[in-house]
Amino acid sequence: MTDPHANVAGEPGETVDPARTTAPEHPLAPGLAVAEQPPAPRPPRAGSGARAARRLAALAAVRLLDAPAAAEEQLRRALVVGAGELAGRELAELRTQLVTAVAAQPGRDRDTARAAAAAAACWQPISPADSAHLWLVAGRAWHRAGRHAEAVTAFDRPLLTGPLRYPPGELAQVRAEFAESLNRLGRYRQAAWQFAEAARLLATIPAERHRHADLVWSSAVARECCGQESAALGLYLRAAGLWGEQDRIVPRARCLRAAAWLQLRGPQGRVRGPWWITVDVLMRELNRLVAENPAAHVVDELARTRAQFAQMCAQASRPGDQQPR
Repeated sequence: MTDPHANVAGEPGETVDPARTTAPEHPLAPGLAVAEQPPAPRPPRAGSGARAARRLAALAAVRLLDAPAAAEEQLRRALVVGAGELAGRELAELRTQLVTAVAAQPGRDRDTARAAAAAAACWQPISPADSAHLWLVAGRAWHRAGRHAEAVTAFDRPLLTGPLRYPPGELAQVRAEFAESLNRLGRYRQAAWQFAEAARLLATIPAERHRHADLVWSSAVARECCGQESAALGLYLRAAGLWGEQDRIVPRARCLRAAAWLQLRGPQGRVRGPWWITVDVLMRELNRLVAENPAAHVVDELARTRAQFAQMCAQASRPGDQQPR
């Protein structure tokens, strides 16, 4: 019978297996022992990133007014540490805070636009109205930065998809900026429509008479640029009337001269309207104002009108042109 106490490790005369008393060999380098590895770090507890992000967001909220740059830094850190844990409305609100912090710093229009676009994408499945507002923030920031292609892309989303809950005056300003960016891209027909919509929003607001007339004038210019000269003529005359109601002789004179040129240069070289009457009305008005008070700007407009009237007469008297009698 085998002795149960035989060959116990440490006993005299025992037989020891060397594989049990030496460190295991490295699998890729036989004969080289594997060093003992430190224990793996414990993974962070679930939700710790979100909690840290909330603390940073709370600190940033306190600094938004007096130190927007510091608030921005904390909010960006919050987005990093909370990645993968923050979602839904909480993430959307954090990104909106970031827009506020960046927009409060001068010269950051491009960064504001990027932050607003990211926030708008977060809000889209939660609140389309908030998403639309942030797309407009992005579009206006791109417009101010002179990045008109990006501005048009951002404006397109909310302005062409449905109604917006904006006061008329503010929405008119947004549409005017959209139109200006469209103009810069050579998309005059669309620009004219946006200018017209902006003007319509202000048509019944007495305090906005100046902006209303200016938007009608801008719409006329855009219509002329896209070849819609008959529509442009009507808008120039309408704008001239609006400026006249406000006793603004300089923009009125410029609109009437533009209208007279379009009346002279009709389709196929034919006269479109009584251009000579339009110019005569303007010159009578300017002569009266100069006689009452020869202000420099009125004298200058009278000189411009006389010079352009001479050019119109020369063009109308060329062979093949129909000169009105």
